[in-house]
Amino acid sequence: MAEHQAERLQREPGQANGQTVVNGIDQGTLTYSMNGTTILTGSSHGNASEGMAQSSGQLPPEIEHITYGYLPMSTMITRLAQETFGELNDVVSELSDSKLSQPNGAAAIDNAHANVDKKLRLLTFAQERRAQFIKVLVLSQWSRHADSMGRVIDLKVWLDGQRSFFNDACNWMGELKRILGSERMPNPDLKTALETLSSGKAPRLPDLNYLPPEPLSPRRILKSLRSINTQLSIRLHLHENIPQFMKEFSIMNGRATFRVPTEFELDLSIADENPSSQLYFIDFRFLFASASAEVPCGRLRDDIEGRVNHLLGHGGLNECYNFLHNFLLSHKLNILRHQAYGMSQANWTDHIKVEAVHRSLIIQYWIGRPGGKSWIEIGLRRRRAKRKSWLSKEEDEPYIGLRWFRAGKEVYDFPFSVNIELLSAEKLLKEVISAHTNFIFKKTVARLKESHLYSKKILGLKRTRSATEPIDIHLSVQLTTSQWCTLVQEPVSGRFALLPPSTLHSRAERELNGLSVPEKETLSRIAQLRAIASQEETEQMMGLHGWDIVKSIRPSQDNIRHHFGRETLRAGFFRKTWWNADWLLAFTASLADDVWWAVKLEKRSFKPDQPMLGPSIRATYRVPGSGPGAAAKGLSIADLSRVERNTAGLISHFTDCNELFAHKISHKLVNPSRSRSLIEMPMLLIEFPKQVAQCLLKPGKSTDTPWSNQNVRLSFMGISANKSPANHLVIARTGCRILRPATLRPLIGSSTTVHAKSGSFAFHLKTPVGDSTIPAIMDRLAGIERLTTYTATLHSLKSRPSNVSLDHIDFFYAKNEQSYGVTISFAADQPPRLSFRCENPQLRVQDLLTALLSKPDGLAHVIHYLQLSLPLMCALAKIEAAHRNDQVAILLRTAEWYCLRYRDPPAGFDIRLRRRREEFMWFVQETKLPDHESLHPQIRNNLSEMIDGSGDGWEGINPGIAATLFGVEALLEKIDGLFQHFPHNADPVATSRPEQYRRGSKRKAEDDSVITLD
Repeated sequence: MAEHQAERLQREPGQANGQTVVNGIDQGTLTYSMNGTTILTGSSHGNASEGMAQSSGQLPPEIEHITYGYLPMSTMITRLAQETFGELNDVVSELSDSKLSQPNGAAAIDNAHANVDKKLRLLTFAQERRAQFIKVLVLSQWSRHADSMGRVIDLKVWLDGQRSFFNDACNWMGELKRILGSERMPNPDLKTALETLSSGKAPRLPDLNYLPPEPLSPRRILKSLRSINTQLSIRLHLHENIPQFMKEFSIMNGRATFRVPTEFELDLSIADENPSSQLYFIDFRFLFASASAEVPCGRLRDDIEGRVNHLLGHGGLNECYNFLHNFLLSHKLNILRHQAYGMSQANWTDHIKVEAVHRSLIIQYWIGRPGGKSWIEIGLRRRRAKRKSWLSKEEDEPYIGLRWFRAGKEVYDFPFSVNIELLSAEKLLKEVISAHTNFIFKKTVARLKESHLYSKKILGLKRTRSATEPIDIHLSVQLTTSQWCTLVQEPVSGRFALLPPSTLHSRAERELNGLSVPEKETLSRIAQLRAIASQEETEQMMGLHGWDIVKSIRPSQDNIRHHFGRETLRAGFFRKTWWNADWLLAFTASLADDVWWAVKLEKRSFKPDQPMLGPSIRATYRVPGSGPGAAAKGLSIADLSRVERNTAGLISHFTDCNELFAHKISHKLVNPSRSRSLIEMPMLLIEFPKQVAQCLLKPGKSTDTPWSNQNVRLSFMGISANKSPANHLVIARTGCRILRPATLRPLIGSSTTVHAKSGSFAFHLKTPVGDSTIPAIMDRLAGIERLTTYTATLHSLKSRPSNVSLDHIDFFYAKNEQSYGVTISFAADQPPRLSFRCENPQLRVQDLLTALLSKPDGLAHVIHYLQLSLPLMCALAKIEAAHRNDQVAILLRTAEWYCLRYRDPPAGFDIRLRRRREEFMWFVQETKLPDHESLHPQIRNNLSEMIDGSGDGWEGINPGIAATLFGVEALLEKIDGLFQHFPHNADPVATSRPEQYRRGSKRKAEDDSVITLD
């Protein structure tokens, strides 16, 4: 002990009692306690400097001013006032709660016990508060001399410090004397030394007469070793109780070597042949790779040797094994602890936390990740071990055990353990992190495989496992047919990374690294990432093929799930420029499937007091024709064409059904046969009201047989080549056999066909996507009915149609006269219109005939009238052509009443169509002139002769002339000849006012009735 103390003093000459000492003066900082307050007084070196300064004639530094623990006077007074006010409120509340006795008289109240107690309580409170304020008064008076008192306190503290320095110096000198007493060497014995060195003898020293041993020969040494080996073998096999874990031993060179795998080797030997004598320690070696095999010489080896020999003498091999086993376990834990601390200061800085608690080591990893903490706990445990002998009993065997806490929960079954043969804290931590990462990825893969896309292997999953290297673990997820992403977890920090790097992946990384429970929440982030990637890829593909991406519609996530399903994560909206503005095509992405939808929009009404809002989703309909996972497998040009075609068909059917429902027309959807339909859209069966179609029936049938359009089949046939309209096929039946298909021959072509035997016909319609086809169907059916009716009428009246279509009909109504043609046009949303060629003489009655055409059986009336009035119109045209100088005026009253006016000489005739003897005839009669005008006598005489006579096709009937339909032309030519051969301007009176007569007086027609023509 003295040698160690001397060595320490030589190594640290300037330290004593834990303080720095220079030339016997303590250099440490001294502390003193005064009235419960610790005061720093500086160092003794500073005081030495003061002494030096004083000795040199300079003033010493000022004494340190003590300010620690001082409080302002105002604070104390404020707190006292607050305390007084609070206690006063308490006293008042206490007095108000107590009850007063009220006997008769005021004196009785004062003498009541309760009143006395209240007064005493108030006096006590006042007295206590008075004492406190008196103290404050004293302190306030003392504070007027605070500066002087502060100097006194500073001086007192300085004097106490000097006294402490003196006491410390005395104590140090006494301690130094005590320590040097044990280090003092005795005076040398020079006389005995000289005698021993010179003669080789020391007579003064006692001689015990020991005989020196004889030197051993090699043969004797070998014999001794063999004897020891024999004795050790006999003793270990017959007499010693060897522990279970020390059964493996060998005897060689006079020692027994006990080997405990992964722990130590122990060499023991004997010093006596007596079996009851103890074994002795020879050597000790480690058997694990993290430490040197040989125990270095020194204190550790000496302590082990002494401890082992002591235990061998008192407890035998069992106690020796227990000691060495526990020693090795503690030594291994220390090695792991040093390795862990080294990791925390090297590559794992700020990412692991190491704590040593008793004989346990706790390593927390991923300390920067949110959520529950994860750590491993390495410590000593005990297990039940049995010896091989049936006589032995069970005993508790300590060992280095491991506990794993993952996200705050202990895991009992894990695939790793502490390698006690090759101790490596970093390798153990990597195995733990590998197991943790494998667990996260395993749970993520299991959840992904619960979805339709990954369970049916529509999209791929690849997971790489590793039990020792967490950097080799990764999870590859197929987002789309062309995109993969790889999820890895950095082992040191525990942060997730997505490869390859991109803007989309970086956003997902931030979300993944913020998860508290990644094994449960990673699925949602991967699903969101896949939905975004699928949507972006679809939008890019749609934009390249002419689709407009609609960004104005941004529904919330709740609305998306409400309209498209709970599993839907993302939705993109598209539109063709020629579509109806109320319809969109939507693409939704989820782990279940990628689906196409037709979206019906609902326009929001604008209110002045509310902000402008865009359209909202009214209804959604899934587009048919794509099987599960078809959209997720990728988009091609053919796929986009199919989606566009099916969406247009769905929108058209929906619009048509709404139109039919609004008009209360019965209808239903029927799935077509796959062998007959290339379009995967249902057919729409419509039951229209019955319409009449007499002209297509057999001769002799009753006239009330209906046109049987109850079952009209509407089929969607795709989109036109120009991508604008939707094609529809309409098939209807007449309900009977058509015997005269020639009447519908003009309809046979690229758009309409007819089947004569079955009475069915079909035609194509083209309508914009989103517009109803029902009005077009109704118009087309009405047009077919009208066309067939008109065609039948023409054939029945023996008119010759030249060009027949649903838009117009051209026909001739006069025999051998190609110029007398009529065109009836059927414009949309307008009544039929009749038109003539420019050289047709009946052009003047075009408007009247057009109005007549819209009436029942209008075409028959028009044709009858054209045939009846043709000779008259020809005659009038010739008269008008003969008089070019505005000499003749032809006025049209009705279709059966015409007025012929001559200017020079003035005359007028009314031409009317009337029935006579079951025959239509034209009656020509002179018109009465105004009173101041009269017909020329010569012309009147000539007319009188005609009225009394007759001619080719005409006959005079007083007071006019009657002409047949074909004789009226000759009659008018004869009358016009009277005026052509008459000399003009013969009567000045008659010609004095020609313009007045030309205008004439418009009098009301004598008979405004219209004659009905058979």
